[in-house]
Amino acid sequence: MKENFKLGGILLIITMIAGIVLGFANDLTKEAIIENSKVSKEDLSYIMPEAQGIQDMDMELDAEGNVKEIYEAVSGNDVIGYVLKVTSKGFHGAVDFVVGISKDDKVSGIKVLAHSETPGLGAKIAEEKFTSRFKDKPATEYLEVVKVTPNKDNEVEAISGATTSSKASVSAVNEAITFYLENIKGEEVAPQEDTDADTGASAN
Repeated sequence: MKENFKLGGILLIITMIAGIVLGFANDLTKEAIIENSKVSKEDLSYIMPEAQGIQDMDMELDAEGNVKEIYEAVSGNDVIGYVLKVTSKGFHGAVDFVVGISKDDKVSGIKVLAHSETPGLGAKIAEEKFTSRFKDKPATEYLEVVKVTPNKDNEVEAISGATTSSKASVSAVNEAITFYLENIKGEEVAPQEDTDADTGASAN
């Protein structure tokens, strides 16, 4: 009988120790997950070079929405813009973007974080030659995809042969712009018309 009590006591101590260790490990993992979800310094430097860092915003996001994360971009003590992580639907699946919008209502830059688009075609959306086309675009209206050199501020030239991927990029930025206008500036935004502009390219 004493042996049973002794074994039971040992098992109880082991269980308590294991619980404490697991709890501690969970806290460490939680912090790592939170840290990993934030925008890296490299990404921030790419989309908003003037920013020195980001800070969380106390803003509830729709779990079903395409805007996944939102931060304030800061330089010193000043908020100079906003950084949004957005998901859009590409030709081969979800494409993850990070979009910067400055306080003067301009798209400061975008970067593709993850995608599975076709190499040599849709994958070109991750290249600077394409992402640079969004820099300084107005964050006051919807952007549009065109097949030729843009003649309006809100137009973005598509990648030849990659219509769907190009549209996914513009759609992601429009999601960020809409969120910025509605939730940060408090403006009403009319639904976007589905013009389905002809880019003269294939459907990739």
